[in-house]
Amino acid sequence: MLLSAGIRPEPNPPLTRETVLRAREMYVQGFAVAQILAHCPMSLGTLYTCLDGNPFGEDDERWPPVPRRRLVLKPRRRALRTDSVSLVNRLMRTAERQVRDIEVRLAARTTQPVERERDVRMLASLTRVLRDLRALEKSQPAAASAGEDYDEIPEDIDALRRELTARLNVMAGEHPQGSGDIV
Repeated sequence: MLLSAGIRPEPNPPLTRETVLRAREMYVQGFAVAQILAHCPMSLGTLYTCLDGNPFGEDDERWPPVPRRRLVLKPRRRALRTDSVSLVNRLMRTAERQVRDIEVRLAARTTQPVERERDVRMLASLTRVLRDLRALEKSQPAAASAGEDYDEIPEDIDALRRELTARLNVMAGEHPQGSGDIV
């Protein structure tokens, strides 16, 4: 059911001393933050400002800060850049990692024939992905991708397929047969 575009949430009422004291007391008693926000109409940021002891600004009444129940020990991850160069680079690294994983599985020689066939099909698919990524990378400005150190992908996709087939044959312990074309 779609809501009307005219429906807006009501703003939180102004903070009162009683609301701040109730929120701080509930936090100390162990209530979940969602429960506190349901009983004390305020935003999450306002709640933490109240817990820090400064709910009404720098010039008004201050209280001692309430210790947080949970410390964040892990450093936060840097936000990913949303530009197309960054996206192409992340996709390229992901495809390269998948190729390495498949090469390791095939080199182990413990895979079942069905799984090996699946891996070979996946390599063919990754070849197409790498070709498309390479085309995207070339369409980007040269200054944006300068300094990136990736292995060169051959311009001729058939040469890449022959090279991958030769590598697979060597890993499988077979000798290259025929022209090396993938059927």
